[in-house]
Amino acid sequence: MHAIEVRNLSKIYKGNIRAIDGVSFDVDEGIIFGFLGPNGAGKTSTIKILVTLTKVTDGTARIFNVDIAKEPSKVREMIGYVPQDISADGSLTGYENLLLSAKLYDIPRKERNERIENILEIMGLTQRAKSLVATYSGGMVRRLEIGQAMLHRPRLLFLDEPTIGLDPAGRKLVWEHIQRLNKEWKTTIFLTTHYMEEAEILCDRIGIIDQGRISVIDSPEALKKKVGVGSITVVLDLSEHREEGQKYLTALLGEMVVSISSLSHEKWQFTVQNAPHNAPRILQTLLDRNIGVKDLEVKSPTLEDAFLKFTGKRLDGGASQNQWKALKGRRRTFKRLT
Repeated sequence: MHAIEVRNLSKIYKGNIRAIDGVSFDVDEGIIFGFLGPNGAGKTSTIKILVTLTKVTDGTARIFNVDIAKEPSKVREMIGYVPQDISADGSLTGYENLLLSAKLYDIPRKERNERIENILEIMGLTQRAKSLVATYSGGMVRRLEIGQAMLHRPRLLFLDEPTIGLDPAGRKLVWEHIQRLNKEWKTTIFLTTHYMEEAEILCDRIGIIDQGRISVIDSPEALKKKVGVGSITVVLDLSEHREEGQKYLTALLGEMVVSISSLSHEKWQFTVQNAPHNAPRILQTLLDRNIGVKDLEVKSPTLEDAFLKFTGKRLDGGASQNQWKALKGRRRTFKRLT
């Protein structure tokens, strides 16, 4: 069964800004699906439509066969959503944030504590349940927010840039908990990211999106295979053929390489089809001609190579810590929870 079905979806904002341009895709139930793309690619606009926060300009979308435009309330009962911006209240404890969410989701009073304790355990926050969220690390805040979105046990969880602004250690902890929700709770997860490593580690299928359009959708491994070529970087002793180095190497290696480029006096890079398979042949050919090989590195195609192939540009990552700093200073008037 499809958890999500999208057909010819478009979103145009004022000023004729086309954030989404006729995208179509399906997401199977039980998988982790990711939109990989730069800021402004249309990732957040797509999520906001799917979680019924923004109206679609054109096209249709269904969540577990429910039309998001015709039955938005029914859709909201089946989904959880963690936005890119911070939603947890820093002036409350982790427990109080979860209790507030439980009330908003109208979870029966007799079930609240059990569900909250269960979420705290799954998210690794039990020991800090009574600490103010303002004292949490960025990763802890994100795990708490994911826990809030899972309190009503949704079938589908939307995560918009779930690890933006986190350090590598915090990012990996969030990844572990996302994977746990998917495997143990069988939760279908739709996430957006501009981190290559995040998409590759978490996602069963990835949609590469840029300028409001989807370039390709496939598994991480299939996307890398579609690139076709890898690279072999070698440091060679070409003392007898220094003047004709590139011409000599091209003639010697022939059909085994796609192209050869000089990186420095002794360092060369060969673009190769199926680099891991062809590397031993290339090495043996060099040694047979008494060419000294001082170093050799084989690199298979990467997800970044796939992104470059299908969009014609590289994806720049990076995120600010400002949103986490903002949490420290944020205070809200809150009526005591009982």
